[in-house]
Amino acid sequence: MLNVTSGIIARPVKCCVYGVEGIGKSTFASQFPDPLFFDLDGGTSRLDVKRVTDIQSWPQLMQSIEEVWKNLGTCRTLVIDTADAAERLCIGYLCGKHEKKGIEDFSYGSGYAYLVEEFARFLLSLETCVTQGVNVVILAHAILKTITLPEEMGQYDHWELKLSTKTTNKVAPLVKEWADMLLFANYETMLVEDDKSKKKKAMGGRRMMWTSHTTFADAKNRFGLPDKLPFEYAQIAKCIPNGAAPKPVPEPAPAAKQEPEPPKPVTPAALAPKKPAPQTKHEALLGKVRALMAQAEMPERTVTESIAKKGYFPKDMPIDEYPDDFIEGVLIGAWDQIVKFIEDERIPF
Repeated sequence: MLNVTSGIIARPVKCCVYGVEGIGKSTFASQFPDPLFFDLDGGTSRLDVKRVTDIQSWPQLMQSIEEVWKNLGTCRTLVIDTADAAERLCIGYLCGKHEKKGIEDFSYGSGYAYLVEEFARFLLSLETCVTQGVNVVILAHAILKTITLPEEMGQYDHWELKLSTKTTNKVAPLVKEWADMLLFANYETMLVEDDKSKKKKAMGGRRMMWTSHTTFADAKNRFGLPDKLPFEYAQIAKCIPNGAAPKPVPEPAPAAKQEPEPPKPVTPAALAPKKPAPQTKHEALLGKVRALMAQAEMPERTVTESIAKKGYFPKDMPIDEYPDDFIEGVLIGAWDQIVKFIEDERIPF
């Protein structure tokens, strides 16, 4: 039978942000929930963020991504900074593997076919992060290209992802198809006419982002965003699960001196038993897990040891300290597999 469902499914977001140099792409990504930067370009030194800076090869990059989705709780957003740097690592790996000096040395354009195949594996690994509850943001630089229309109808300029430009290379289309949200960031310059000289001069330079395809840039989104917005994370925060930008905590006002109040008379209502506080999501999830353990007559220690064997968390870490996403998606969602592992001494989840 078909397992038909309906309604909107909340899930982490796959986002690609590209734009001109220095517009603030890394700063924008740093406002996603609990980000971890794979800083391949060395562009986060002035940001107070978690980062990995020692990724020097393509296999190391792939292994690092795998460590993120195998070790849940490392971060809630993985940021690849940048796609062009990742592509360079991929090309270097392929040339070394096939003993070529450059990607053009492969015969009949086969080097680009290998490149697309490897980059597809890279995006698939990032997709695994998403299925494990982690947002993924890919940053990229932009390059302006001239598009020539057929039959000599004319030319126009178009901003694109700064990736290899050969027609046989489909890396950029792969990234654009993969993303739920493709954002193009640029400065919007206004032309104002001088009253005296009647000449137009450039004014402004606001940072803006485009969320839908235009004639001058590729962009898209699956969230019904306006076509153009200020380049600020707050404009898309509603699209990111638990992604509201943190609000600054106001300084507490100095407490005014007050005379002590006289004791209030005790009323019958004050003596009545208080209603228990409503359960938090974490408490509710723990209740479900413990109900499953009781039903299967499974001690908590046995469960934590099985989780430790897979390498998710230390065996002495109690279930109470596990993140909600892991409890809901693995302990509850894959309970049958956990029981089978404990019985067969293996973990297939």
